[in-house]
Amino acid sequence: MNQQRIGDGHRDAREWKHAASAYRKHVSTHPEDAAIWVQLGHALKESGDLAGAEEAYETAVSAAPNEVDAYVHLAHVLKRQDKHTPALEAFRTAAKLGAGDQVHGEIEVLMRSVRSDLPLTRATNEYLFSIQDMFFYLRTHPTMSGIQRVQAGITLALMEMDDVDVGFILTDFTEVLERGSFWLLRNSDVKAMINYAAGAHVDHHRLRKLLSACEHNASPITAGGGNTIVLSGAFWGLDNTIDRYLPAKRAGAKLAAYIYDIIPISHPQYCEAELTREFTTGVGELCLICDYILTISDYTRVILDKFLIDNGGRAVPTATVPLAHSLTGPSSEVQAWPQSMQKLRGREYVTYVSTIEGRKNHAYVVNVWRKLIEQGVDVPDLVFVGRKGWRINGLLDLLDGTRNLGGRVHIVHDLTDAELNAVYENSLFTVFTSFVEGWGLPVGESLMHHIPCAASNTSSIPEVGGDFVDYVDPESIQTGVDVIGRMITDRAYLASRKQNIVDNFKPRGWDDVARLFVAQMKAHAHLPVAEALLPTLAEGLQFRPGDLMEIRKALIGYVTTPSRLMIAENFYGTERWGAWMRGRFGEISFRTPLPEGTPIMVYIGLETAPWYEECRTIVYLGDGRHSESRALMGPEIKQNRHFRLSGFVGPNGVCRVCIEVEGEYGLPEGDTRNFAVGLTGVGYARVSNLEARADLLESFSFGAASVACQAHQQA
Repeated sequence: MNQQRIGDGHRDAREWKHAASAYRKHVSTHPEDAAIWVQLGHALKESGDLAGAEEAYETAVSAAPNEVDAYVHLAHVLKRQDKHTPALEAFRTAAKLGAGDQVHGEIEVLMRSVRSDLPLTRATNEYLFSIQDMFFYLRTHPTMSGIQRVQAGITLALMEMDDVDVGFILTDFTEVLERGSFWLLRNSDVKAMINYAAGAHVDHHRLRKLLSACEHNASPITAGGGNTIVLSGAFWGLDNTIDRYLPAKRAGAKLAAYIYDIIPISHPQYCEAELTREFTTGVGELCLICDYILTISDYTRVILDKFLIDNGGRAVPTATVPLAHSLTGPSSEVQAWPQSMQKLRGREYVTYVSTIEGRKNHAYVVNVWRKLIEQGVDVPDLVFVGRKGWRINGLLDLLDGTRNLGGRVHIVHDLTDAELNAVYENSLFTVFTSFVEGWGLPVGESLMHHIPCAASNTSSIPEVGGDFVDYVDPESIQTGVDVIGRMITDRAYLASRKQNIVDNFKPRGWDDVARLFVAQMKAHAHLPVAEALLPTLAEGLQFRPGDLMEIRKALIGYVTTPSRLMIAENFYGTERWGAWMRGRFGEISFRTPLPEGTPIMVYIGLETAPWYEECRTIVYLGDGRHSESRALMGPEIKQNRHFRLSGFVGPNGVCRVCIEVEGEYGLPEGDTRNFAVGLTGVGYARVSNLEARADLLESFSFGAASVACQAHQQA
């Protein structure tokens, strides 16, 4: 009988042991059949015999050393047996043979796992620049946007400076290292990656390999006293949130941040609700513990200072480090004409470089073009360079209704720096009519290429352009018609503006920015390390993590009560119901206005995962695990959900609620998190404050206003 067919039949019926028996008979007479050795491995794996599956896959690899799938399956079964080093080698071989991108992700995780046994070393660099968000962004995008290009420019310049001790770090988003540890990158790897990303042609697959090389060669470190960690990019997401740096801060490290703007707070009408929520919580948390903040413009610094003063925030030292006027690399030495603009080559066009979103006011330029056409002006083509963002339905309707102004408007995106150089160099002039900016990098880029620019007269933009830019009122179409119309029709005037730039414009490069950055860091070096403060929780109010997900408007009041920091170090991200605790132990920590030793009652709401059944949970205050603890059995949590325990306020008014999970539990497939218990809410009151205790009981029972909601209502 044909044992292969019999095996296939049992396989299709999911009768794994019978399938394995038939496949064994087949390979006993056909040992060279690598494909059936793989099938035997599958059958053994599904029947629970991982060691047998490993042996079958090994045989398949020997029989067909160039078979990608055999190596991938071998790697996975090795990984399931915690044989990380051989699994890593199998994945690497599969990658060399042309396996997909998912294999590179497996390699990254295993590299960290294999090296997690290495002892952590203390960072010796005085300054540690986090470039985590740049790596996160470039994983999914082939070219850099504004913030990433700023980070790249400063990073490359810092590497060339001999008088500053700088290292570049990533957060441990794989959670292999202890919480609060980092990966220190090799400068040569980072430099190679950035130079490639800023090159004439960028293959995203190749770029991801360079990112992986940076991570594979990184060393695990801790930070503390003597180190200053600088958040040079997005601090509100992309695995770069403030809680990642709290352990280092508590160990004595300083924390500084480079802030580009606070537009999601000051102008939320131009932003998605989710960004506004994440950004505002990020600013509130940053300003509670940050030692000092540098901003990219005086405008951003002034508006940030005013925001903190007006909303009762902590006074944080701030200073300005203005951005460069150039691209990441040389501004015009490398050019490559974009394929997507072939039909425009040799024609006159005006360029608007920016993400296409409502705040950038692209519709303004389209309407100026319409007015000029109505006046009989022979307008050049208009090129929008940028990805489509949010709040642009009106613009898209306008372009659709006019057929892109009769074919005069063109939208391109994902240009390399070399392609962008070519677009700038061949522009008649550029426009940048944004309503509000933190800086306005495209204005400086235009001037770097000696190309005149018509830009808004608002926010930080005049800081970038000075007297070299022709300004318009972004609220007045007529000013745009007048200013831009003159640049189109009066070529002698346009030529004079270009010549003025050539003769007098003194660009600021990334080396200048880096030097000023270092000067500001050294100027702030004398400051004492700011305490890593805990947020204050008012007596009688409940903190519910899920409320941070529900509130869609700007959480202005959050700057005074950044309540997520109560749980950030020991809990996963907030969900609508609450937040899952990481692993078996967690703390909820907050300040109270009460003296040390004050008797209090703490009320806590807990949730359990489906696999919690065999577990037992201990909840206690401070270090009173035995004297003030309450044992919560599995069934009791599932029935009651809400619990009360008594204790005393700790030193400096701090209250620490500790949770421990005992017993074994499993995890579902496809979820890399480790959790069994979650928090739905927490609050406290003095034992003698019967009214506050009653409020908390009502809050837990009927969902009265929580601390997050109250912060929003007060705003």
